Amino acid sequence: MKAASLLALTAVAPLRADPPGAARFELAGGEEAACIVLAEAEQGCVLLAAQDLVRDIERVTGVAPSIVHSLRGAMGPLIVVGSADCAEGKALLASAGARADELAGRWEAFRNWPVGRPDGGAQVMAIAGSDARGTIFGIYDFAARHLGVDPIGNWTGLPPARRDRIVVTGGLAKPVEPAFRFRGWFLNDEDLLTGWRLSDERRRLVHFYFHRPVADEVYGKVFETALRLRCNLIIPGSYIDLESACDRRIVEAARHRGLFVSQHHTQPLGVSAFCFRNYWHDRGKKPEFSYTKNPREMEIVWAHYARLWAKYPNVIWQLGLRGAADRAFWSTDPGAPKTDQERGELVSRAMGRQWELVREVTGATPPATATLWAEGSDLHAKGHLRFPAGVAVVFADEGATQEMQDDFREIDREPGRGYGAYYHAAFWGAGPRLVQGVPLEKIARNYGEIARRGDTYLSVLNVGSIREVILQAEAVAELTWGDPGFSHEAFLRRWCAREFGEGAADETARAYGAFFAAFVPLSSKGALMLDGVVRFAGKSLLDTALDRDTYPAYAGRAEVYKLLDRYGPLAAAAAQNFRQVADDAGGVLPRISPERRQFFVDNLLVQAETMAGLCRWLEKLCGGVRAFASLEVAGAAAQARGAADALGHVLEYRKRAEWGPWADWYRGDWRMNLPALHEDTARLAGRWAGLAPLEGK
Repeated sequence: MKAASLLALTAVAPLRADPPGAARFELAGGEEAACIVLAEAEQGCVLLAAQDLVRDIERVTGVAPSIVHSLRGAMGPLIVVGSADCAEGKALLASAGARADELAGRWEAFRNWPVGRPDGGAQVMAIAGSDARGTIFGIYDFAARHLGVDPIGNWTGLPPARRDRIVVTGGLAKPVEPAFRFRGWFLNDEDLLTGWRLSDERRRLVHFYFHRPVADEVYGKVFETALRLRCNLIIPGSYIDLESACDRRIVEAARHRGLFVSQHHTQPLGVSAFCFRNYWHDRGKKPEFSYTKNPREMEIVWAHYARLWAKYPNVIWQLGLRGAADRAFWSTDPGAPKTDQERGELVSRAMGRQWELVREVTGATPPATATLWAEGSDLHAKGHLRFPAGVAVVFADEGATQEMQDDFREIDREPGRGYGAYYHAAFWGAGPRLVQGVPLEKIARNYGEIARRGDTYLSVLNVGSIREVILQAEAVAELTWGDPGFSHEAFLRRWCAREFGEGAADETARAYGAFFAAFVPLSSKGALMLDGVVRFAGKSLLDTALDRDTYPAYAGRAEVYKLLDRYGPLAAAAAQNFRQVADDAGGVLPRISPERRQFFVDNLLVQAETMAGLCRWLEKLCGGVRAFASLEVAGAAAQARGAADALGHVLEYRKRAEWGPWADWYRGDWRMNLPALHEDTARLAGRWAGLAPLEGK
């Protein structure tokens, strides 16, 4: 499928307006309320989107429209909503003078345009979709295009501007539909979302970071935003287990919103190592999580969870074979095959069996994917994997570089098989975590190549906890909906104009450009010194330095100096870069209108200060370890105090992003855990300071 590019979700001219003299639609605040007309036979997800439109109109005009199910007796301006695949909805549109014939049979296509009623009655704004999701996207497009409702408003905290009058004189004259069939997000390592609104519930999971669920209200914001950005797919979190009541509730909520739901690549058929162990624990057994040793036990659990997932419509099934904790299966299974060919054969056999189970429990051939993350990409590039007919192959980027892996470029596509992409805007480990770190240019280049190769069956974007990477999430949503060859510079400029005002668009866009340019390269492959890299390098030094038994001897080893020689200069350069970015961005603030400044603080200034402080922390730690190894203990203590101060500044400054609705946003910082790093760094400074008097003896 190809579609004309929607250059932005708001603040742009329609793709193609109806000709002059076409019908006119007007909403006015303080006057007679509009009426939204929606057939009762429409799916519930369409009604939920219509209810969001009621809220949007009230926030903009001050008057809430009502929702009715018939044109009979409807007065005032009418917003008539219908789906071409719903007989009652299609008939309702036709009775209002809006035909939906050209939408029939399309995938998630929509139009919205003013029409003249045949009976000369009230003004009509028609919103028509080819199917339920198309209609939902049409509703949200109307809200964005004509009401000025920000599609990412749940993450900016800025309400839409009040307006006395809204006049629509044109609309989308031709249906628009997506370039990628499935487009969505993976909430992964979602600790900030979890800690933001703490739930009292416990998941069926023994894990330091994932034992609590993300709160229902938070999921509501996530699902709504995904739909406003015209995504249709969600992987709702790490290690979803349908034996957990709270996890079932979230999958059900996503389904009610009209979203497809899929499974993490560590969870083929919804089975993680946690699910496997819990299943057998409930039955008084403890078989090892191993398909080589216990294929029967593994298949029993696959079949059990396949039946649970089959209860839900619109599931995109995941096939594969991986080990515990998002690692290769052989890393946790000593009995696993030793050669790549044998390993690929085992994975292929597992996928074949899983596909048999899926078709057995569903009685159909539903959408299914095999995501080639990490070792899967390597096995695929070497030609060791076979995929069942009807299963789409999903290529992945490398998490540390956000560049597509070798198999993406080397493997010939099979005719008739779907292909897609799994990409990271957030990544636990060496990638972006508390700070956005993937430049729009890199996203545009990779997705442009993905689309040119025809790998448009599915796109899943790892968004972590979303808020920090909302810019990247919207960019990918636009790329996968419209033209993959879009200009990242033009997109950023439009985005800044919408979020910070036209008068500040150029300066804020330059500030974002400077922010992304401040990351220091790590390798020619495209890896950058992102916040995860800084954290892991510093924590390695910190943990070793705090070890009373090993550190004094370890400090002078060659491998320590190698680490210091590599990261010390890089950290110093990055700290200086981000200090300049933060200072310059602070100078831009006065040019942004007061009501729009906070989002600039949240999304850029706090992140620049975080990177500047983290990098200064690592620089000072490197200096302290080097000083200690040279027996300059007083100097080592001073450097450690400087490192602690740098982290202390980050912890204090980032409170600026915990205002109003964002109170306690960083409470869930359990992965990076900057508070613990700060505490340990201060402890190291105190320990070294206690040794300092020995220097003079």
